[in-house]
Amino acid sequence: MKFETLALSPLILNAVAECGYQELTQVQQEVLPLALDAKDVMACAQTGTGKTAAFALPLLQQLLEAERESDMESTSGANARTASLRVLVLTPTRELAIQVADNIKRYSQFLPFKTLAVYGGANMNPQRKGVEQGVDILVATPGRLFDIIGQFGLDLSGVTALVIDEADRMLDLGFVRDIEKVKRLIAAKHQTLLFSATYSDEVKRLAEKMLVQAQWVNVAQSSTASGVTQEVYRVDQRRKAELLSELVGRHNWQQLLVFVSTKESAEHLLQELKLDGIKCAVFHGDKTQGARNRALEDFKSGKIRLLVATDVAARGLDIQALPLVINLELPFAAEDYVHRIGRTGRAGLEGRAISFVSPSDDAMLAEIEALIGMPLPVSVIPGYEEGAPLPARYRDAPPTKKYAGPNAYVQRSRKGVMDAKAPARAGKYAKAKGAAGKRGNGAQGGNKIKP
Repeated sequence: MKFETLALSPLILNAVAECGYQELTQVQQEVLPLALDAKDVMACAQTGTGKTAAFALPLLQQLLEAERESDMESTSGANARTASLRVLVLTPTRELAIQVADNIKRYSQFLPFKTLAVYGGANMNPQRKGVEQGVDILVATPGRLFDIIGQFGLDLSGVTALVIDEADRMLDLGFVRDIEKVKRLIAAKHQTLLFSATYSDEVKRLAEKMLVQAQWVNVAQSSTASGVTQEVYRVDQRRKAELLSELVGRHNWQQLLVFVSTKESAEHLLQELKLDGIKCAVFHGDKTQGARNRALEDFKSGKIRLLVATDVAARGLDIQALPLVINLELPFAAEDYVHRIGRTGRAGLEGRAISFVSPSDDAMLAEIEALIGMPLPVSVIPGYEEGAPLPARYRDAPPTKKYAGPNAYVQRSRKGVMDAKAPARAGKYAKAKGAAGKRGNGAQGGNKIKP
């Protein structure tokens, strides 16, 4: 189904074409007609399925039609137009707020509407000034929204369309009361579009409170993974980091997003990878917004090849054409697995997701397979599987205190890493074809992934 078949303005269609969109995704096919008809919608769809366009395009069309009606009634002329807040989009994280606002700006590039993102972790004054100068569409995290309301008296009474994006994550972060308060502050007659990757009892209760005569759209939870090749590698828990470095060198991977479950694991893995000369950075909640922005920009630009992230911090990350996601540690919730792999295979592109699994992960792996409705193919990299003999440098090096325990990574000494007789994980791949200098030192070769 093509966008031209919908009742959208040529100005919007031109912007969609500029973005390179041709065919509607499943969620867009189901949500767009309902939203254009001003229906309340509850959509269960994963990240990477085109959700932003699904709600932004119909709301832009409604704004445009309201603008034309206003122009017909007005005698002051088009030059007198003043932006007024009519669409509010709530997101759980700063990164998602920025991403959504950027996408809406692209969709509205030929329209007169102003879009602004407000979020915590950044100077409030520029955001406040942007609001004061007039905005039609406001994308906000709940905390910063209420900061601006409380300190500067932002009026939401003119908002006629409310979007709640990633509602399940909003609930996880404790924003339910903020969402309910927003409903009381906006216009009594309004349209609500609620999107969630999962459909839990909590999300259902929120939808029942927020929506009126809602239309329900359920895009299969595994749909995000339709363009993603998913694999499981069986590996000794203590050698996950080593195997990661081995594979990066062997395949000369140039851009991969690696997920771990905790900030401590992220920092530990960062140090391990740096010992092997792999340019990388971490992305987690303890990092300042500036540090996270720099890490993300360096990753997108190719200055670093590997980004280590936690689940909460990485929600909303949009990295175009990301070829590979690796789950070094499985998440605590099966739903987060789908969010993770949704970072690759976006916008109709193919992607790949590899999960490193040890026996202690089997219960969560079973939950993930039940959620996505299929078993994941399992492979073994000889020498790294559970029960395989550990190299001498591992047997001789005790684990660090912080990571001691049966599931600990074994911290190698720098001497062991650099010893030519006991080469680091890069091993014979340090001089792999296509590498520039030492492995992990900015090798070129694009984002292709070899099997």
